[in-house]
Amino acid sequence: MNFVKESLRQNRFWLRIMQEHALFIRLGLPCDETQLIAESEELEQLFHNLRVALKRLPPTEEAVREFNETVINALDRIIDFKTNILNRLITCNLGGSNLPLLIDHVRREAIRFRTILLRLQNNIEVPIAENALQEETFWLRIMGDHMWFISHLLDPSERLLVKQSAQFAENSETLRLQARDLESMEVPQAFENWLLPAKLFGGPLPPGFGELPDAILIPRLGRFNEEVIQAVREIRDFKETALQLVESCQVLSIIPPLLADHVLREAEMALTDLRIVGRKVHRENDKHCPRHR
Repeated sequence: MNFVKESLRQNRFWLRIMQEHALFIRLGLPCDETQLIAESEELEQLFHNLRVALKRLPPTEEAVREFNETVINALDRIIDFKTNILNRLITCNLGGSNLPLLIDHVRREAIRFRTILLRLQNNIEVPIAENALQEETFWLRIMGDHMWFISHLLDPSERLLVKQSAQFAENSETLRLQARDLESMEVPQAFENWLLPAKLFGGPLPPGFGELPDAILIPRLGRFNEEVIQAVREIRDFKETALQLVESCQVLSIIPPLLADHVLREAEMALTDLRIVGRKVHRENDKHCPRHR
């Protein structure tokens, strides 16, 4: 993978998403939480400034590598901020209109962005079966979350749209569970990792752990990737229609136009990522599985 090209692609997309996360969280905070509001404003400005700096960044490995480190430090800050918000929400110590799942959702996105940059910085290549299933599982959950959020932000009188949103969410969850089934078949180490306490991650494991068979790639994964792309494409089209309805005031909801545009952009990014990994899956299957040709 081209380090500079992929770093720029990820930063161009996710820096704006992080900036908007800070804005959305601030809009959902109680007006008397002045410290949290100020912190969210600082983070919004921080990611805005990073977007400005990115436009001037020389496309050299040295410059991009340094910029990635700066972004990782900024992500540490916003992950800590989101964690604080979430902890206070789930312990009933914060009011406002931010749903706990929404904060968990935006924190997952920040953690994934940070992990992608760390992989790039350390030249870590994830084997194709693991990579494909990670992308599919991540984006299916994100798309499903979006559909639940939309269903809760629509006016209850928009019965058909509420029903459609919930159905999209359920379809995404069905596919996500199927992805987990495929993961345990193809990547047994991932299941063992899930059983380990988080404090062991990132360090040497006790004897006996981390010794399961390597991940394998099966032709079914290529078909599954296509099924996921189709599901996300349908969600993208729904979001596109929703944005048009919101912008033209033809739907009853409390969905801001920027939020509708935000989730539409994420669906477009999901399709791009899924198509990239899908091409890799098909190339590997063509290479190693004659019956697949």
